Amino acid sequence: MKYILPANHGLPERILGDPDLLPKTEEGTPSLTDVQYEALSQGVARGTSMLVVAPTSTGKTLIGIWALSSWLFARPGRHAVYLVTHRALARQKFEEFVGRLSDRYLGGDKSGIVLANGDAVEDGAGGVPTDPLGALILVATYEKYLAMVSGSGIRSDMSHCVIICDEIQILGDQNRGRSVEVLLTLLRKTRWGQLIGLSAVIDARDARDLREWFNATLIRLDGREKHLHYECRTPSRVLSFRTDKAEAGIQSTAPTPQAPNDTALILEQLLKNKDALPVVVFCMTRRKVEQLSQAHARKLGLTVSATQPLLPELRESTTAARELSRFIPKRFAFHSAELIEEERILVESKLESKQLDLVFATSTLAAGVNFPFKTAVFDDWKRWDDRSKGHVPMPASEFHNMAGRVGRMGSGHSHGSVIFTAKDNYQERQSVTSYLNPDQSTPLTPRVTPDDFNQLALQLVSSGVCQTQEEVSDFLSSTFSAMRELESNKMGLSHWTSAMSQSIQALRTWGFML
Repeated sequence: MKYILPANHGLPERILGDPDLLPKTEEGTPSLTDVQYEALSQGVARGTSMLVVAPTSTGKTLIGIWALSSWLFARPGRHAVYLVTHRALARQKFEEFVGRLSDRYLGGDKSGIVLANGDAVEDGAGGVPTDPLGALILVATYEKYLAMVSGSGIRSDMSHCVIICDEIQILGDQNRGRSVEVLLTLLRKTRWGQLIGLSAVIDARDARDLREWFNATLIRLDGREKHLHYECRTPSRVLSFRTDKAEAGIQSTAPTPQAPNDTALILEQLLKNKDALPVVVFCMTRRKVEQLSQAHARKLGLTVSATQPLLPELRESTTAARELSRFIPKRFAFHSAELIEEERILVESKLESKQLDLVFATSTLAAGVNFPFKTAVFDDWKRWDDRSKGHVPMPASEFHNMAGRVGRMGSGHSHGSVIFTAKDNYQERQSVTSYLNPDQSTPLTPRVTPDDFNQLALQLVSSGVCQTQEEVSDFLSSTFSAMRELESNKMGLSHWTSAMSQSIQALRTWGFML
């Protein structure tokens, strides 16, 4: 921690006096994490583009807000785009900005802050904006923003705009990475004013390459402000790793009755220990969230009927609303993408006010959301994969991003605990090793490849991003994937050029291009 601002921090006076935007000690001096101090030193509040890579719970979100606020209030006519991975996270950031910024910085005009998350496009005043892309602050999911700029045509010059990319490791996601890379390539060609990329789980090589691709400053710190204790329980051994004793490596001990390897027994033990609360149980599917929450309700003797009275915060009598109205007074709840907005807000507000001891959740609660969990339990760490037609381990980077929901700054806990189980076989032991090493990230896999050029070329042409063969070729050659291909292939992009030509010819054959 640092208790002083760097001499050239660049933060506007109005931020210096805002306790919501500049944390302070009881004595009134600034209280910054190491990565926050370094980001200010390198110019995040002075318009410097940067990629910030640091463990969870080190204050990266506030770095993005500093960039946004400092950029907007430096001079009139500037705009900000805040990109996130999930609809629920977009909603949360939108509400946070409306609450934090509208009265103090926008003269109470909430309409200048707009949400676009796939569910809705609305402004902070509850209206429907006529020009959401022209909003002072636009909070959007990556895919929604790509659809918006593709449909209306992106501005050729975005030097007036700051772009904050949260959880930027989504660039390597198997299912979503290509669209995100297309969006970032498109924005990169417009020459943004400032770009801030934030991630907790990008490895050293990827960080250097992204820094080069973005032409940005790299801020990379490995130190944690609060430590994590990992524990993998198998029938024959308990494997553990502590970030505060990393030099000791992975420890292996015999199992004890105090370390069961069944989710239900683990929860039973944790709920008896107030120092372990609150607990989040991560499930791989919404169905498993429902099964575990119902099992816990039965254990408590709870039943829910169609006439269950709703909590005052809930107006719509859905099945989830009735269940939450019965569960929350017993200090537990569930959280998944199926919750409607008022249900999601209720669960999150109860968490923030420390009225819940236990939450069953999918990864929607792990996407950059800051809640005061002490313990994370993984019911499973394998999920169904349509390509292989089997259950496969989740990437290590995703596991650690979810695990990082515990032991966060401001939670009041000395450390966070992460518990998961595995079988006694070679394959599972190999998989869990990467989960016991929080510094082992999953390398980004480039998602733009010649195999997809037909579909990608059609997307670029039909959206109006490109109109000629030269523009398609230039666009694909400027992607992050192309940069990686040039590094690894001595023949350069010659095979890409051939594949591009075939894709363009296919578009002509189909009548999409003259």
